[in-house]
Amino acid sequence: MRYLAGMTAFMLMIVPASAQMSVTTIGATDAAACYNNANDDYSSDTEPCDTALENPGTTRLDRKKTLVNRGIIHNRNGDLGAALEDFNAALEIDGSLGEAYLNRGNSFFLASRYDEALADYERALEANISKPWAAWYNIGLIHDARNDADKAREAYKKALEENPGFTLAQQKLENHP
Repeated sequence: MRYLAGMTAFMLMIVPASAQMSVTTIGATDAAACYNNANDDYSSDTEPCDTALENPGTTRLDRKKTLVNRGIIHNRNGDLGAALEDFNAALEIDGSLGEAYLNRGNSFFLASRYDEALADYERALEANISKPWAAWYNIGLIHDARNDADKAREAYKKALEENPGFTLAQQKLENHP
């Protein structure tokens, strides 16, 4: 088991980072601290998320957002199973939560389950995710992983159409002239 966790952490270091989307919670609460940790690329601390989810006073809205945010941290920590559980739980609360689909797609991508990742990125787009360029960028990563440069380039161009300042997509396009 320790070997698998180590290999997952190693894969997270060598696989290009997929775009993720934390979900904003406001106020001086554990849910807000969880959001801050999800938004910090170097944080691995799920404790505020756990505390918020254990608190019976956490609203349904903050619960679904906290599940997504904790899932992002689990992805970062290489615990893809726990991440998938969180994203699935958030989707049980709100099946139209585009950020949950996007980030669950990232779990599938990290596990090399590209068909499932692609389906979730497309669902995120259908749910009118607030940052569609993130989904298009991640779709490009799938096509890169499948060695389909034409489709990857097309997806990165769509990401840039949605957000012309998105440097990750611009850098990828420079690799696909």
